[in-house]
Amino acid sequence: MGEIDSGVYLTTYSTLASTLAGAFGFLVAVVLYVMQGINTHISNCASALVAGSPADRHRLQQLQSSGKWDEIISLNAHAGQQNPDMPKDENRMMDEQFQEMRRAMARLVTLKRELSQAMYTTGFVIMASIINMPLTVFFLGPTSPIAATMLTLSIIAAMFCIRGYFRLMVTVVEG
Repeated sequence: MGEIDSGVYLTTYSTLASTLAGAFGFLVAVVLYVMQGINTHISNCASALVAGSPADRHRLQQLQSSGKWDEIISLNAHAGQQNPDMPKDENRMMDEQFQEMRRAMARLVTLKRELSQAMYTTGFVIMASIINMPLTVFFLGPTSPIAATMLTLSIIAAMFCIRGYFRLMVTVVEG
């Protein structure tokens, strides 16, 4: 049986780290682009709510200018969502804007949470690959069962990262 070359370990670890870094970079660009679109949509919904909400307009305008969408939703919900000074059709339209804003906020929160999870798992696997590279080659030796186990665990962890990327992309595409 042939001798295992330590270059195999170095190549595999460096490929894992660079592939995950590149894939995550692309994923971040796509997700940030989508999040920017969602934020613009939420801003448009908030403008409609500020114009016709029964809540304190001055406070709503302050919240809108600072981008505190969740507080606008809360303030509008506590005010009853129905403006007695507006016709029934306009109140219905305002309620639709309110519901749309709530859905967009929920999607934005989900994207942020999943992006954060992907970032931490990617960082962990990249860091583990960088640490395992010299440990495997210089301290354990390429034929060590511990070195093979560490490499296998790194590959499995990278697969979990990629699974998280797919889950995040599904969230992006579903919206």
